[in-house]
Amino acid sequence: MAPNPLDYFEIKNTISRYCLALDTKDFELLKQVFTDDVDTIYPFGGQRKGVQSVADAIQKRLSPVASQHALTTQQIEVAADGKSASAMTYFTGVHFGKGKWDGKEVTAWGRYDDQLVLVETGDHVAGASGSWRISRREVSFTKRLGEEGVMDEE
Repeated sequence: MAPNPLDYFEIKNTISRYCLALDTKDFELLKQVFTDDVDTIYPFGGQRKGVQSVADAIQKRLSPVASQHALTTQQIEVAADGKSASAMTYFTGVHFGKGKWDGKEVTAWGRYDDQLVLVETGDHVAGASGSWRISRREVSFTKRLGEEGVMDEE
């Protein structure tokens, strides 16, 4: 069975929704990105399990800054059974300081390595097999540049 080509768009939307959640600070939106029992590894917080634990850690990490995350190079592979997929996505995240750090920023370049599963509930691209959620994510940094202090509480 060949993968549904519209599933690729749905997967892209899921990964993009992550960036929107971070930049708008709508952390409830992460429930439309990750499975309830997601397993993650972040360079700043180590391993986290569960969508609420991940959301809480990201919220704490990003509370002192405004941010803009962008996605670039991406490779998506949907399994032959159409029920799972893997995605590698490069990202750039710019974090803008507030308060005493106003006018300073730190930029991170890196990649998301994701395992996704098909869930047949929720909103999704018309014609896609269903909604896709990230069940495992590993984040790695290629480089960080700028004032790391912007990430600290005042």
